[in-house]
Amino acid sequence: MDTHLAKRLIRLLVLTIAYLLLLAYCFIFNNDAGWSLWFLLTLILLFDLLSLFPSLKKVQVTIEESLQVEQGATISLPIEIFSYRPLFFPFIALYLSFDDGFHQQTLSFYRGASIRTQAQWVPPTRGVYDTFTATLRSHDLFGFIYKKRSITIAQSVLVLPAYRAEATALLPLITEQTQRYTYGEPTFTIKQFRAYRPGDSLKQIDWKLSSKQQALVYREHENLQTQALVLIFWGEADAAFEATLALFYSLHQLMQKQHTVQILLFGSGLSSPYQTDALAYAQITPFDKLPTGIPPLSGRHVLLVAPAATDQVYGYMEQLQHHNSCQLLTYADLDRQIAEEVDI
Repeated sequence: MDTHLAKRLIRLLVLTIAYLLLLAYCFIFNNDAGWSLWFLLTLILLFDLLSLFPSLKKVQVTIEESLQVEQGATISLPIEIFSYRPLFFPFIALYLSFDDGFHQQTLSFYRGASIRTQAQWVPPTRGVYDTFTATLRSHDLFGFIYKKRSITIAQSVLVLPAYRAEATALLPLITEQTQRYTYGEPTFTIKQFRAYRPGDSLKQIDWKLSSKQQALVYREHENLQTQALVLIFWGEADAAFEATLALFYSLHQLMQKQHTVQILLFGSGLSSPYQTDALAYAQITPFDKLPTGIPPLSGRHVLLVAPAATDQVYGYMEQLQHHNSCQLLTYADLDRQIAEEVDI
């Protein structure tokens, strides 16, 4: 038997015996003090029964807005508790409890007014949470009898991958690629001589020509042919899928202002690889076979971030290399880069 239930039954048994003994005392001795005490105890018990009258079906609970949070972080969900009509008799105590990750909310002598509060929640896993299951409970004045009602709250909360601050150590990998393939590498061929502009590198000033012309002359070199940089998350099923996605997501957040890098997500559950918003990071799931609708790429430098090196990713890279240059970074490569940066 449940411990709490056993304690309630013992308290109820003790009160029942006390009530019957008091009634017996009143009949035997028939004095005003005894009958007054019995009458008072009877009123208290009637009040206790009345405290069970309010119906939990009248209480409504809503989450007021759609939110998003990163996995592992605590979020405050704005909760509204209300009743469409005021309650004639209040709940002695009204408890609102959710499933895993929530703290219980308690309202004393609740009469149906609209109450806004915060529910602290730590999401257990990444994903899209469209509904939340909660339980409303109340009890009588003495806590002898409990009643409860299960409710479902419809509201969307996006749980994104965990943000990993150590992803900053990976930025050099991306910035080097951006400099090399987006702007091209400088050659020794001089494109033109022009007047020096503030911010130009002093190393490129032609001092001999500048002395002749009595003005600073800047040597502008030609660059190699440029390629747009494409950063792809390769979401093939693997034990390191979530960890790799978290690093990729963190990199994406750090590169928000770098519009020269195109981001693509390859995974199941997405409408398109071009879908790279918060919903995509919450929805994406691993694939066993590369989904259809993968866009053809040409004239790009493609940087693939994958949980592991597999035959499937190598096959895709072989197709890319006909019209692009490409490079593969596995989770092991990213983890090694982070470790090297930390040691430095």
